[in-house]
This record gives sequence, C-alpha cells and structure tokens, in this order.
Amino acid sequence: MEGELADLAEAIIGVARELRLRLDSTAASDADIVELTASEAHLMRHIDHHPGVTPSDLARATGLQRSNMSTALRSLENRGFVERRADPHDARGVNLYPTDRAAENLKRLRRQWAQLMDNGLRGDRQGAAAAKALLERVEAALTADRLG
Repeated sequence: MEGELADLAEAIIGVARELRLRLDSTAASDADIVELTASEAHLMRHIDHHPGVTPSDLARATGLQRSNMSTALRSLENRGFVERRADPHDARGVNLYPTDRAAENLKRLRRQWAQLMDNGLRGDRQGAAAAKALLERVEAALTADRLG
C-alpha cells in the first residue's frame, strides 16, 4: 500500500510538471495569458477560492514565508491581478480580491489545462471526476493537518 500511495504522489508531481512545461511552450501562442510564478499561482488560487481573505490568513493558508508571500503579492497587485480593499469590519485591515483581469487570465489558463488534460487522456474522461474528488479530499486533509 505504501508503494502505491508513493506512486500516486509521484504521478501527481509528474502530471503537474508536464502541464507546466506544456503551458510554458503554448503560452507564446496565447499572448493574452500572463504567466505566473509558482508562488504567485499558489496565492491566486487561494484568493480566487477565498475572495476577501486577509494577508495574514493568506500567509497561514498557503504556508508561504511572509517575505515570499509579500513579494509575490506585490507582483500580483502591480500586474493588476489582486486588489486590496479596506476591511468593512476593521478599518485598519485589508482584504484581498481577484480582479477581472485575473478572472480572464484564469479562464484562458483553464481552457488550456482542459485541452492538455483531454489530450493526455486521449479523450477518455472516465474516472476524471473520481480522480478530482480524491485529489480534493487529499488536499483538504493535508492542508487541515498542516494548519492543525
């Protein structure tokens, strides 16, 4: 069983790597897609799923070092992907929101991801929903364990 689970983790890493390599080579064909670093993509994913998150909660949830998070967040803001808004419950605080530009970029990326996955599956989507559910469950459990 241990080997099977390690093999699954290795396969996940391999698929992620291939997606990244393919996106890097196809991004040139879609000049409207803005490429993000791994840290930026990690932050954007959380902000997209949790609009209004505070910077402190974002750091805790993503597990990034504060300095790395600040650098990536500044870059996302400078490129128009994230906006800060005053916290309606605490005027001293801010909340982070994805912008329309970020949503459009994500839409284009998701379209490319879907095409790459469909190509990799050779059109056979059987089991894709179950695999997605399994991976979401694993991610949620690992995140919960890390956050304690």
